[in-house]
Amino acid sequence: MKQPLLFKNRARLLIILALAIFSGMKLSAQCEPDTANCEDIGDPGQFCPLNLPRAGLNVLYDEVVTIIAPGTYEFFGNELTIFYIEIDSVKNLPPGIDYFPNADIFYPDTAYCIQLTGTPSQTGEFALSIYITATVDFGGPLRAQVVDDTSVHITVVEALGIDPNHNSEFQVFQNVPNPFSEVTRLTYYTPNQGKVELSIYNILGVLVHQETELAAPGKHHFNFNGSELQPGTYLYQVEAGEDYFSGKFMKSR
Repeated sequence: MKQPLLFKNRARLLIILALAIFSGMKLSAQCEPDTANCEDIGDPGQFCPLNLPRAGLNVLYDEVVTIIAPGTYEFFGNELTIFYIEIDSVKNLPPGIDYFPNADIFYPDTAYCIQLTGTPSQTGEFALSIYITATVDFGGPLRAQVVDDTSVHITVVEALGIDPNHNSEFQVFQNVPNPFSEVTRLTYYTPNQGKVELSIYNILGVLVHQETELAAPGKHHFNFNGSELQPGTYLYQVEAGEDYFSGKFMKSR
């Protein structure tokens, strides 16, 4: 039997027909639709781009997914007219990133957008699940929920942690492992010889650890033993002269 189709080039669609059920409203974004990456702006029913730019770990991410809302909905051989669609939710986002559609209701054959913004805290490849409710003409208004869980991807890679306020070659890498239970390694690169200081604070801003080492130019690392720390989130700062980088890590049980 032919699979029902709302958006084109989907690998799997889960369709649930239901009566109208209203859920919480999502704040609207200020993004603008960008159809430059759409295959054919005259062919509605697209998410674009499908492969978003890569995100860096602990680096602010701000990208836009454009949606060209479809005007019809094929359901088991029947072509139904769509009155409008709504974005119910976007799931499987990288931790630290949230979504904001630029409208509550998307009308057919019109380009809209969803802004994805935040600071990712976990590496990996994330295939987003976008939950959409289409209100269709089925002898009267009827709501059909479509779950698209294969089309749009975000890849988060381990990024160099360079403070954007300091234009230098001083670099700090995300600690490994993270989270950690006893010992974690925090690697850095310094172009100059001198003292490098590691300071660690709890979530209240209280200094819980500090150490300093004399480093030659090149890549080095701190092996931090946090076995005596309570589980939770901690902030760290690595400082070398006028250069510094601040980040966070998680202490597990």
